[in-house]
Amino acid sequence: MASTEEQGFLASRNLSYHGAHHPDACADRDYPEDPGDRQKGVEVAELHDQPARMSTSDSDPCEIARRALDLMFPPEEDSDDGWSTWSAREEGSDYDDDVDDGQGEGVDDCSTQEGSDYEEEEDDGNAQVTQVAETNCPGKFYPESEPEAIDSRWAYSYSKRIKEYSKLCEEIMALGDDDHTLFPPYPMRVLPDATGVCILGAKSCYHRVYKTHDTSTTPSTLGKRTPSNMLQLFSMRLSIFEPTYPISLYGIFAVRDYLDPRRNYVFNRPRDDAVTIDKQDSFVMPLCSPCRGMYILDQALVEVDLWVKKEGDESDDKQLLSAYADIEIRNETDMMFYERISGDNCNLDLKYEVLSKSVEAVIQVYAKVDHPHHVRFTAFSTEYDDHPHRGVVLFDDKLFGKEKLFQHIVAVKENEELDVILEVGDSMFKWTFQDECIGAVVSPDDSILDYGQFFVRVLFAPKDCK
Repeated sequence: MASTEEQGFLASRNLSYHGAHHPDACADRDYPEDPGDRQKGVEVAELHDQPARMSTSDSDPCEIARRALDLMFPPEEDSDDGWSTWSAREEGSDYDDDVDDGQGEGVDDCSTQEGSDYEEEEDDGNAQVTQVAETNCPGKFYPESEPEAIDSRWAYSYSKRIKEYSKLCEEIMALGDDDHTLFPPYPMRVLPDATGVCILGAKSCYHRVYKTHDTSTTPSTLGKRTPSNMLQLFSMRLSIFEPTYPISLYGIFAVRDYLDPRRNYVFNRPRDDAVTIDKQDSFVMPLCSPCRGMYILDQALVEVDLWVKKEGDESDDKQLLSAYADIEIRNETDMMFYERISGDNCNLDLKYEVLSKSVEAVIQVYAKVDHPHHVRFTAFSTEYDDHPHRGVVLFDDKLFGKEKLFQHIVAVKENEELDVILEVGDSMFKWTFQDECIGAVVSPDDSILDYGQFFVRVLFAPKDCK
């Protein structure tokens, strides 16, 4: 095994009609800036059969980048292998204890931290007695006679949306152009404020299962080294029923999973960093990296709370969408889903995939350009919906002068390659990584230095949650 220094340097779905009959339901449509065929036309890359030699020069660009990344994302000193990061091995304390993210100042981070409460079980000597933790479930405000009626109304409403979706798909198929017609997004299971089990106070209430009263962020140290079912979100597109533009949008979109029900943000914009929507059209929301991978056994909960910023103070703002929705995979993995969360003021369309037997890939990037350039980093894997050109946008903005360091976490099928594509100026460059291989197996040639200094490294499954 290479030394520590060398390694650091080189290193609703239950309706089959949706998936089986409409594989194109997740087609790119008219999404702007879709990664598309960005792997084509990549500049000449150099294949490294052997690890590159270690440079000790303080002026070497790769050495400077490596050191910068080590400072920004320091390895865990007590990890078993001496270099993998964020290894959470606290005995029996991976949930309730405060955990340091290991992320320094200036890192692109979507997390916020607040206090949290949890359920505790006490043994009275005869049986386990559960103390119900604080909850924001509104079920307690409903009459106990309401559960059946509320569940029936919700089931009828959801069934109606499914029928409307099926009817529209049938009309599209009747046009006889199945290979090129774009199908609408599938209705996502948006949960009511209170379900029947919420009203009955059952422990299976989704507010209690996912502890929705707790708005703190899940620790970034949690993760698995063994391949698991993982969620990969590719894009979120917002269609607003708003008569006037521009609009300033802020709020959150988070995933709560079985590994830890606290929020794992993929969109987190405070009011003073609102996103501007300039024209009346569907808007692709700029996503941030989750602070850790998103793990799914059979279900996960998504939480969305979006607001329109108005002139004046926060009291004048308008809530655009507030909802909890279910991701239920059952046996449907390794296929792309295109689904919609519907609201009174907007629609939010999601593209995501649940990848079986996958691991976290932590992508760390150092970039410093010599002249002003628009820089775009995108990650690709051959298992993203079996379409090798579909990617996850890691960064897309103008850069100049100051060093830019960031990390992004994606899910990758075990033993599959991960490509990181850089677009800068009129050129494209590629790094290729694979689990169990030290450093990049393919990396750009020296022509990349015409634009500046770029350094990419990937750590596969670096966290071990016990």
